[in-house]
Order: sequence, then structure tokens, then C-alpha cells
Amino acid sequence: MAIIGSQRVDSESRFKVYNPSTGEVLEEVPKLPLERVREAIEVAYNAQEVLQSTPASRRASSLMRAAEMIRARAEELARTMSSEVGRPIRSARVEISRTAQIFELAASEVRNVLSGSYVPLEVYDFPAGNERRFAMIRREPVGVVGSITPFNFPAASFAHKVAPALAVGNTVVHKPSSLAPLTQIKLAEILLGSGFPPGSVNVITGDSELIGEEFVRNDRISLITFTGSEAVGLQLASRAVAQGKRVIMELGGMDPMIVLEDADVGRAVQAALVGRFDYAGQFCNATKRIMVREEVAGKFEEELVSRLSSMRVGDALDEGTDVGPLISPSAVKAMGEFVLDATSSGGELVFQGRVPERGFFYPPTVLRLRGELGIRALREEVFGPVLPVIRVKDDEEAVRLANSTKYGLDAAIFSGDFNRAYRLACRIKAGTVMINDTTRLRWDNLPFGGFKRSGIGRESVRDTMLEMTESKVIVNNFG
Repeated sequence: MAIIGSQRVDSESRFKVYNPSTGEVLEEVPKLPLERVREAIEVAYNAQEVLQSTPASRRASSLMRAAEMIRARAEELARTMSSEVGRPIRSARVEISRTAQIFELAASEVRNVLSGSYVPLEVYDFPAGNERRFAMIRREPVGVVGSITPFNFPAASFAHKVAPALAVGNTVVHKPSSLAPLTQIKLAEILLGSGFPPGSVNVITGDSELIGEEFVRNDRISLITFTGSEAVGLQLASRAVAQGKRVIMELGGMDPMIVLEDADVGRAVQAALVGRFDYAGQFCNATKRIMVREEVAGKFEEELVSRLSSMRVGDALDEGTDVGPLISPSAVKAMGEFVLDATSSGGELVFQGRVPERGFFYPPTVLRLRGELGIRALREEVFGPVLPVIRVKDDEEAVRLANSTKYGLDAAIFSGDFNRAYRLACRIKAGTVMINDTTRLRWDNLPFGGFKRSGIGRESVRDTMLEMTESKVIVNNFG
């Protein structure tokens, strides 16, 4: 069900949510009409003054209670997430734990963001009379936040957008992916049960284009925060900015990993396995391409295939599963098209595993490619368990290929020489560069986002709070 105010709402029109491990229908969710979307925005707008007038300490306490409630229902939430998105259950439990921590982080960080400052204006010569003035600088909420998330991080993505918004006094109208709304509906109910007033957080399900259009056009929405595809995000952002709205956009990635000849190959292989095949590669910061020096390429590929072949592909709820399904049949089809394009363009199929007969699975695949940028897997984001490996002759070629796409989210460099790795890291156009670690890392209070078309702005609990508040100067003349 969708949530408007504090009530679950339904509609005659519905869409199905599938379990990608089995292909079976999990639940039917309302496809809300436009009038219901507008109602949710109006409810959030009317609740915003109530939430803003609630002391920040009380909002922080509600976030802390929400974290406690999430932990109390952790197994239920993890199984819901695993069932609707196909994330292996062991990994899903980690995300639920992290979600509770994001709520706690927002509760603690609000004291810093809203602390404000005092400025004795006598320190300025102009304008005249400053000896009789002082200024106070405070931060206030922007108003109503329109939030849109993809399927792949239902709990953590929700937390990263909603917790900072509520902490600083904004209300939220949230649009989950139609592929995976169930976890986020439960999290919204937890928030409403933790002490936030009705209307603070609303979850609307339905047509993405209709809801996105209303977020852009409706004057009640002050800021749109979006995580998803580059094409949709940039189109949404351009139209939203034209309406005077703020935007935070976390978009695609083509995250490269460079393995130099002096690297610890075993460590690099482990990072590649986590970076590409965790959750079947359905992360924006998954390792999308590997550039490996030709001196160690054979050893790297051999160990990669050996260890990948022992990873278990299966139902996400199975405790022994390492690689789960893709989110939909169309995602499976897309992977096949990427591989066919690569092999028909001269690429070699190094390894391809086996998958269950039912469910939305694509076999873990390793490709050996040359650096031709016409190959789709080297220029388009591959959201699945397909890993291209490119042999390079020197560091210059590795950096050139790493920077050859329109994206710049995360990157990784493996080397035994920190100075060399650092010099290369400074040349790579990416928001985060890991040295001797996987691209699949994010710290929730460090800036997360990318160069070029990987996004607009940065997300972290603190950065998001700053983006979601206005700076106001109040001056007093005491003369």
C-alpha cells in the first residue's frame, strides 16, 4: 500500500511486485492516479510547518527510536528486501543494520548542521554604523522534498534521502521504484510510528513519469533528490532547475579498477569479485571495467576465474548464495545483448557460469576485451554480473581508458607503491578513488557522488542536510 499522511491508501489500478529469485508475484501495489499524488504533496506541505516547529532535539529522538525499531524488525526487513530485489540474505542483513546507523547519524549530525553562528558586524567598515549591529546566521528547512530512488538499495537509499530531510525539518513525498516498494513502505511506517507527525513522510507508488512530472511542476515541492539513470536524472534536473527547484542527483557509473604489475594480485582479485558480483553487480559503484597490466594479466584472469567458479548462484533467501538474480527479465536480456556485442566485436568469453532454471538470473561472466571504445560494455553502464578485463601496456593507457567514459563515480587502483598509486588517483576523474580496495565502498558521512555525468552535488548525511536547508542572515541594530 501507499502511505499518505498516516494512512495506507489503495487504488483500483495496481502493479505487481515480483520475487526475482523465483519469478513469482510477491504483492500487488497501488498505481496512484494524479489526484492522489497531488494530495500527498499537499499533505506534506501542510505538515511541514508542524514538523519545523517541532524542536530539533525531538526530531532527533524520533530518528533514534526509528533506528531501534528497525533493529527490532531487522530480520523481517532483510527478508522483505531479499525477496523483492534478490539481494542475498546475508548482504541484505548488513544493509538493514547500516540503515539503522544512517538514522542515528542523522540524529547526531543535526546538532552540527543547525548550530548557526553569531557575527559581530563591528569587524566590517562598511556600511556605516556597524558598531551598533550584529548578525545571526541560521539554517532553515527548504520545505517539501520530492524523493525518488531505484530498486537496488531500498533501505539505505531511503535512509540517505529521508532521514536528513526529516532531521532538519523538511517533510518528504517519496517515490520508490515500482520494482521494489515493499521495504520502503515498511520503513515509512516505522518512521510514522517513531514520533514524527502525520504527513512528515509519504510514500506514493505508481507511474514514474507521472510522479516525476508532478514533482517538477508542483510549486509545493522545493527540492528533488533522485538516484537512478543518467538519462532520466539529467532530464528531470534540467526541468526542475528551470522551475527554481533545488536538485540532488546521484546518477550512473562506469567504475574502473586498475591493477598494476606491482599489485597484490590475490587482493585485487578479491576486490574484483566483491566489486562486480556482489548482488549480481547491481550497484552504481560496482566495478564495471578492469584495466590490468599485461605483465600480470594472465595470473589475474586465472585466479579470478578459479575463485569465481566456486561462487554459488541461487535464491537470494538461501544462506549459502553468493550471487543472486537480476531484478527483471529485461535486465537479463540486457546482459545477453552486452555480451553478444562484445564477442561479435572481437572480445573473448573467458568464463561463464551456470544459473538456476527459474528466476531472473544471468550467469557470472568474464570477458577479455581490447580497449576499443565502440564496445558497449566499455562505454555504457553494465548493471549486472558481466566483467570486462582489458590488458594495458602502461600506466598512461590505464588512465586514458579509466577516463574514457562520460561517467566518474568511483575508481580503484591496486599497486604496491603508494606514491605511484596516489599520482594516478589524482589524474582519474572520479568522485572517490580507492587505493588497494574495492570500488564497492561508501562511508555514509563522506561526500558521495561523481564527476561528469555521474551526478549533481554530493550525498552524505551532513552534505544532504546542508543541501536541504536554506541559509538565513538575521541582523539586529541595537543602537
